[in-house]
Amino acid sequence: MRKTLLALVAAVAACQGPPDGCAWLQWAGDPAHAGAACTSAQPMLHALADIPYDPFVELEQFDADGDILVHYQVPLVVGDDVYMEFKAGDYTPCVPPTPMTPRMCAPDRWRTQIWTEKRYHWEGGALVRKWTFPSDWKPPPTGGFEPFFQPVIVGPRMYVPGGAGSIYELDRESGALLRHLSIGGDPDTYVSSPLSADPQGNVYYTTLALSHDDPWGTDARGALVRLSALGVLSMVRIPDLTPGAPHADDLCMGTFNRRDNPLPWPPPPNPDGTPVLPESAPCGSQRPAINAAPAVGPSGTLFLVSRAHFNDRYSYLVALDPDLRVKWVKSLRDLLADGCGVLVPDDGDDMDLKFDCRPGAALGVDPATNQMPAARAVEESSSSPVALPDGGVLYGAYTGYNGARGHLLKLDAGGRFVASYDFGWDTTPAIWRHDGSYSIVLKDNHYFGENGAPEGPYLIVQLDRKLRPEWRFTSTNTVSCQRPPDSPPGAPPVCMDDHPNGFEWCINAPVVDRQGTVYVNSEDGNVYAIGQGGIEKQRLFLDMAVGAAYTPLAIDGRGLIYTLNDGRLSVLGR
Repeated sequence: MRKTLLALVAAVAACQGPPDGCAWLQWAGDPAHAGAACTSAQPMLHALADIPYDPFVELEQFDADGDILVHYQVPLVVGDDVYMEFKAGDYTPCVPPTPMTPRMCAPDRWRTQIWTEKRYHWEGGALVRKWTFPSDWKPPPTGGFEPFFQPVIVGPRMYVPGGAGSIYELDRESGALLRHLSIGGDPDTYVSSPLSADPQGNVYYTTLALSHDDPWGTDARGALVRLSALGVLSMVRIPDLTPGAPHADDLCMGTFNRRDNPLPWPPPPNPDGTPVLPESAPCGSQRPAINAAPAVGPSGTLFLVSRAHFNDRYSYLVALDPDLRVKWVKSLRDLLADGCGVLVPDDGDDMDLKFDCRPGAALGVDPATNQMPAARAVEESSSSPVALPDGGVLYGAYTGYNGARGHLLKLDAGGRFVASYDFGWDTTPAIWRHDGSYSIVLKDNHYFGENGAPEGPYLIVQLDRKLRPEWRFTSTNTVSCQRPPDSPPGAPPVCMDDHPNGFEWCINAPVVDRQGTVYVNSEDGNVYAIGQGGIEKQRLFLDMAVGAAYTPLAIDGRGLIYTLNDGRLSVLGR
């Protein structure tokens, strides 16, 4: 029996063919989510292709006050084949449009849209469409930022998210449907993460089962799903992977409310001198963090992120052995101590009191809880864990008290907290391996100016393995531009000088090439190439300056750069 099984595994591996180290096969490129290209990128001299993939961007911007609140797929590239998400169907506008309407009506918009996957092939210097596959996948009804639709490629197969927690197995060459793989078939179960694959060909993703009538007020069920390299689908409940986490009916501490506790927080102590704490409520079950793709480390360790359904301040990083047995579970609470009096002023003089602390507050606490800060896995983020070469893991978590900047956390191979960096919002950092070590690349946006100052600065930062800065690059462009509709090729864009503090980096997964050059896109509409030391090597303007839900890049084996702007896929090179 053992010989038969080994022979079958060998046959499956042979069918998949040798791994293509220069292919971009999944979110952030590889099983570790390292965002590292195996080659040097080409100079960005021309846009070699420009293909619209979202026909609804103007309507999406209208409903979101000029921004695009959509987390888009990273383009997948194997040889001369390019795979990308394309939206179709109908767009249901928000009526009437108000500042809160986009979040309230987003699920209604999503029900009428169709997410398709298309294969393009390079022929004669142009991308030629070969097939289209429409999926019945729908985003979890979060409102706000549209969650990921992210397939994965495994050898000759492509796996595409589907409805009711299912996935579709396609022949990636022809687009033919080979299998529809499902566990359960509940229409209120969602594929809640990008699809990931390990070097052995196992595919992983998470599902989230919600109440149809009250998805966020009724408890949820979450699971990790694995499609083995042998084609067997299995599922493990997230509560079974998070021993030690609060149970669904356990009480979790919430946050202060302004009705009972006027700003600045935390409230003054009780008459007996004890600290005032927020009220508690049921935690809800542990379930997957939406958009967080499982990552696989060099030893085969699988990393995933979970959170309590009703309280994101009870979030966890989980490490699993290849057989999905729990290796360790780490709470993201009580790792940080940089709230009041450290990153948050406690003098009561800030013009915006929600980013200030009451004078006399305990050192380091989160003003919203009067406890040591909790790192949070929130629905609007697209952060995924990154498996590190030394066996550790990174995760970009949300923290609101430090100007909504979040924190990047590093845990070692045993799940011990190593270090944090004071930015981590909506980011899957890239890893550049060099000189027997590695560096970490991420954005570092300052969203709220202190004491009425303008927002900014906006930085790209490279950290060493201990999360200490090696260099920083600051956005200094102050000009927003847009190419007029139907303008002829080569026509200059129309520009205005309206961003005195530079532009936010709209990147959730940067790319670093073999030479250590970092590629990022900005809300100024440019793609930047930043050399080691934080030196700008090149920039290329695409279509328009636009506020976007952070978008990724990819680099193929020839060094072509694939990037997104204003609902269009651009391919850059010489």
